[in-house]
Amino acid sequence: MSGTYRMATGAGPGLRPVVTTSDGWSAQLVPRLFAPPARWGWQAAPVPVPAATLAPPPPRPAWTEPPRPDTSALVAARSKAVSRVLWRLAFAVVAAFAFTTYQLVIEQQVGEFGDSARQVYKVTLIVVAALLALGVIRAVGGVRYANRNIHNFEQPYLVLRAAEQERHRQALQSWERVSRQHTSDAESTARAAAAAASGPRWYPVYPASEPIRVDVFGGDPRRLGWASLLVTAGASLLSAGHRITVLDFTGQEVGENLVKVAHAAGMPTRTLRLDGHEVADVQLLSGLDPREIAECLGHALTGRQDGDRREERALAIDLLRRVIGSLDGPVLFARMAAGMRVLRQGTGDGLLSDVEIGRLAAHLGDVDQTEWTTRQLGYLAHQLDLLHEVAPASVGSSLWADTRVNLIATEGGRGDRKEQIDRTLVRLARTAMDGRRWISEFLVVAGADHLGAAELQMLSEHARAAKVRLVLMIDQPQGDLEKSAGLGGAVCFMKLYNHRDASVAAEFIGKEHRFVLNQLTRQVGSTFTDGGGDSFAANTSGSGNSKQRRSGTPGRPTGLSDSRGHAWTGTRNWSNADNVSTSTGSGRVYEFKIDPEQLLGMPETAFVLVDNSGQGRRVILADCNPGLCQLDRVSAVPAR
Repeated sequence: MSGTYRMATGAGPGLRPVVTTSDGWSAQLVPRLFAPPARWGWQAAPVPVPAATLAPPPPRPAWTEPPRPDTSALVAARSKAVSRVLWRLAFAVVAAFAFTTYQLVIEQQVGEFGDSARQVYKVTLIVVAALLALGVIRAVGGVRYANRNIHNFEQPYLVLRAAEQERHRQALQSWERVSRQHTSDAESTARAAAAAASGPRWYPVYPASEPIRVDVFGGDPRRLGWASLLVTAGASLLSAGHRITVLDFTGQEVGENLVKVAHAAGMPTRTLRLDGHEVADVQLLSGLDPREIAECLGHALTGRQDGDRREERALAIDLLRRVIGSLDGPVLFARMAAGMRVLRQGTGDGLLSDVEIGRLAAHLGDVDQTEWTTRQLGYLAHQLDLLHEVAPASVGSSLWADTRVNLIATEGGRGDRKEQIDRTLVRLARTAMDGRRWISEFLVVAGADHLGAAELQMLSEHARAAKVRLVLMIDQPQGDLEKSAGLGGAVCFMKLYNHRDASVAAEFIGKEHRFVLNQLTRQVGSTFTDGGGDSFAANTSGSGNSKQRRSGTPGRPTGLSDSRGHAWTGTRNWSNADNVSTSTGSGRVYEFKIDPEQLLGMPETAFVLVDNSGQGRRVILADCNPGLCQLDRVSAVPAR
């Protein structure tokens, strides 16, 4: 996976980051959001790399006739030979015609000289005819000789021309192959460009298998990213027939848009606000027996992270059991707080009957009346009063409603009442899972940072045992929360604002080996040489000859020759050369797949999914903006 990530062009402009309060907008999203496949977001299609421009094919090879040799001298010689043949033939014909014309006259005159003259005549006639025939034959032979000379002289040219014709034929075949290949490549490039231009721009993103727990870290301060992720992923889960319970501890209506989308799809939903501003028509402790109430509230009231609280927890559970066991009427937070005050030797505030007060008074001897116990009783009474402000109803619906979406939202901030109701809700969820009274298949806890890693880990283990899939939305992945990240198989990192959080997230996403350019060398040089030389040579020679006499002595010279020569040579040479060399070096580095700076600069609805739920580990950059479902070219199958 590449170390550089970016959203595709057009990922965000013109799209609302989350579903607005307009019911019309929710109704527009419903047809596509509730359509398969399952998804948490969309992955931008890779930006197509522009295809390399194909070089035009070479021009068609043209035939060039090789230059013919100069045979003009040989042709002229053949013309002379032909003329000679014609002249000799003409002479022979004329001679034969003349002989035929005067043959009788010649023979009569020769016959007058006798038989010997007649014989000489015959021999002469044969010799003349032979000479004429021989002359014609020699002339014809001259023509044949001239033709043969011309043929032999043109033979290398003919061989060269045949070779050039074969080379041209092969070049033409090669050009045709290149031209066909170029046409095929051009068609393939055009098809690929058309497929890339008309292909999907967004692919659905979903873990390889069903993770038992999903950790969502980061997010913008307005929680638009969390709300978008809930809408996009929740719509897919709802369309598959699942039920979702959302515990919204942010005070920023993270789950409101999911409720609106589900309601627009005709699904039953319920929104329960436990912020103390209005009376909630719900009984938090409905369906719990006294033991479960004591265990649940005992852990919730003493669940702070500062120090060891086991002694306080044991005392709180014991006191709650005594108080609950002494009550006859409904078990309400206000009545339990009044019972704590009775154990502190106070009054029942008019909320308890005399019989109930008497029962509690009977336990005064069993409760240590020390200063520490007195402070604990006062603390428990105060915390129960805070819970009563949030849920004072004595009758009402169950906390865990059998609806497709059950949203339970608390107030924002970090007050005592806020922290206490959040811990109580988490503890009630654990109790419902243990008692097989849990209804939804998914539990989403948004804003779970203040609960602590230990409490969230225990909730995760109880959810795993009850086969409930848990989604934790946490602001900062630091401290003990970092150690428990990813135990369920999938982690989502959204926009981060703190550099330490970004470093932690980058470390979790992982590193990879890459080769990067780390050295560039450029050398430029120029050389010039100049030289020359001169040489001179001279020679002289002489010769003579003489006739030798019969006596053996040499005679006087008859010839004399003398020669002289001079030679001078001058040379000059020079050269100029420029050279340029460039070299690069790459080194192997081990760096973050995603730099912390990129995590700090992500869009509000973008997230990095680290999926370890299947075979192998995947890191995917996606966007959970629900408005993306209304774009064109959104694929129905994940990317390869």
